[in-house]
Amino acid sequence: MHMKKFIVFWKLFFLMVWEIVKSMRSIRGLLSLLMSYMIFHGWAVLFLGIGIMSSNGWLIGLGSAVILFWFGPGTPVIPLILITALCIQRYILMDQRNKFKLKDKWIELKNKNYFKEENKT
Repeated sequence: MHMKKFIVFWKLFFLMVWEIVKSMRSIRGLLSLLMSYMIFHGWAVLFLGIGIMSSNGWLIGLGSAVILFWFGPGTPVIPLILITALCIQRYILMDQRNKFKLKDKWIELKNKNYFKEENKT
């Protein structure tokens, strides 16, 4: 029973991530997603790449440490990136077209998924 709830939660989570990314189809949305990714994770990927090309151990170490930290279990990198991207899109880039409500979408996906799972059994 608990395993089913666990699987349903993660399925809903990744469906929610996909819905948020789909809602950011404008140039401002994609720019905010890129900026948010660079804030949390992208700079470490750049450090790692530059460190490998220049054989700089410090950049390789720092980039690797940050990447491994964010890939570790229990780190909320995906929600942080998406929530920051939504804030950048709405309040910094002033794009008011995206009226994505996280709570309403989560309830909608949960009900949709719940009834689909119920019909299978």
